[in-house]
Amino acid sequence: MSGERTSLNFDDLDDFEAKPSAKPDKATRKKVDQVASFPSREAPQTKQMNITGDASVLDRFDRMCKEDRRSRHAMLEILMDAYEGKG
Repeated sequence: MSGERTSLNFDDLDDFEAKPSAKPDKATRKKVDQVASFPSREAPQTKQMNITGDASVLDRFDRMCKEDRRSRHAMLEILMDAYEGKG
């Protein structure tokens, strides 16, 4: 070692330039916005409903929910959409 100081040359570091990023599509942007948004402090708009009916029909509905791994309200929405022709 001679004790000499050499200066560093950073001119050849082209690979450190920022690469242009691809813009996400609307669906991806919407998902990111939902996750990153500030949670609302308002009470959720929920209701409770009690249905009395034939045990075999209600057991069938519960079985459908369990087999498809869905909550009761989610399955009800799917069935209503199918009935209305939205699904």
